[in-house]
Amino acid sequence: MTLKLVRVDDRLIHGQVVAIWLKALGARRIVVVDDRTANDEFLREILVLAAPPGVPVEVHGLETGTERVRELAADPEPVFVLMRSPLTAVHLREAGVEFPLLNVGGIGAGPGRKPLYRNISASPEEIAAMRRLEEMGTKVELRIVENDRPVQFASVKV
Repeated sequence: MTLKLVRVDDRLIHGQVVAIWLKALGARRIVVVDDRTANDEFLREILVLAAPPGVPVEVHGLETGTERVRELAADPEPVFVLMRSPLTAVHLREAGVEFPLLNVGGIGAGPGRKPLYRNISASPEEIAAMRRLEEMGTKVELRIVENDRPVQFASVKV
């Protein structure tokens, strides 16, 4: 499997992703799975421009993204998968995409959201999704940048 990292980050591609994670992972392609972004031409263009030169960026909605990630999981090219919500990760797993780890690196605060760790907050539905992933055998870690100590979601009191 060449899915180097499957990450939830509501900002998708930004400085930490480009400067730290992409380099640490050695990934050669970024795949974003997010309906809102896939349906917004301006957002898609911004993400493509935010990636380093030579790193292709694909932006897919949930359905086409699920198929594409499944294809890439069997390909030797190292891939970095990004999404805005753990709900998307549950969809991928339920569709048969295997990944041993979900990295949660940034989900902002807001009404009805509970702080979990530093800049990571989650809605009750997102908390349930992370629990579901763990039940399915995917470890969920809260980790903002690569050199941070990972905090296991299972250890967070929610």
